[in-house]
Amino acid sequence: MKMKKWMILSFWAILIVPNLLWPLLSSRLTAEGENAEKRELAPFPRLDGENLQGYPAAVEAYINDHAAFREQLLSLNAGINLTLFQSVDNPEVILGKEGWYFYNGGTSVADYRGQDLYSEEELALIGAKLEAVRQYHVDQGTTFVVLLAPNKESIYGDYMPEWYTKLSDTTRYDQVEQYLRERTSIPVVAPKTYFLEERDLEWYFKTDTHWNEAGAFVAGQMLIDAAGGQAVTVDDVIIPYAQRDRGDLAMLFHMPESFLDDQFCVVHGYYDDVAVESADPRGDGSVLRYQAPGAPDPRRLAFYGDSFVPVMLSKITRYFRNVDFYHWQSFDHAYLEQDPPDILVYEVVERELGRILEDADKLMPKQL
Repeated sequence: MKMKKWMILSFWAILIVPNLLWPLLSSRLTAEGENAEKRELAPFPRLDGENLQGYPAAVEAYINDHAAFREQLLSLNAGINLTLFQSVDNPEVILGKEGWYFYNGGTSVADYRGQDLYSEEELALIGAKLEAVRQYHVDQGTTFVVLLAPNKESIYGDYMPEWYTKLSDTTRYDQVEQYLRERTSIPVVAPKTYFLEERDLEWYFKTDTHWNEAGAFVAGQMLIDAAGGQAVTVDDVIIPYAQRDRGDLAMLFHMPESFLDDQFCVVHGYYDDVAVESADPRGDGSVLRYQAPGAPDPRRLAFYGDSFVPVMLSKITRYFRNVDFYHWQSFDHAYLEQDPPDILVYEVVERELGRILEDADKLMPKQL
């Protein structure tokens, strides 16, 4: 009987004590906060006549997302999985070799393997759409440039697990790059070949899906060159590396800090004396505006792109006097009419190439 009482008391203590301690300790225990997964956590549901049936499940989702010491327990579980089983418990994350992690979402793996290649008809449609966009903007006095950001899996595939075999050495990225270069008049920036040939520097984060500032700097200089500006090389700047925080892939499976082996870099020696002013008119980073009166190039540059663009902005905003960024999900063609750019850059990451036709329509006025 005494043992049973202790078991009952222990059970209730496990349920109650963490919730009593959490308000006192939460601010000290996590630097990232509760939402390390970069998603919207479940809100506490409101009970009404329309959601009676789903209310218990909604309450359970709220408890799961806001439980005391949730991040610490998930990190502990991730550490156990890495130590004992060499695995991660999020299907969107691939555990690679030597501390490299890869994205298993979207078409990333299919792109790496060379699956689902475009037909000639599909390439012709993509080329015709983007050429129409180019011609429209040229008529407005704007240079149109396409920037193709490669997947990390395409650059560091040698760190992928062996069972992800390639079906073809050609990928959709390669097809689109070649077609646009050979069959259209569009200036194309595609740093994949350079990244593959120059492996002395790391161009991508080990625990993130994105390129680091070194990779972004190279892409930016290729863009400046394609736009008729004065580009420099990585040999002309200083790129030191240092320990970084967890990237988006590490956060997806709650990697403990003790397992982190990743680096970030900051490019020095590139117009460091140029002052840059920034504005975030929507307050969510989806529309950004930069002014640099002392920048060497007086032209206005506008990006229509995704999450690969923001890291480029720390340096390219020191070269062009005005730079605008429009995230593809928040873009309105009226932005280009209000602030006409001299150069319009359409950036798309490899795993989102299937979005090209939709993007091309958005980059043209609705009446056309």
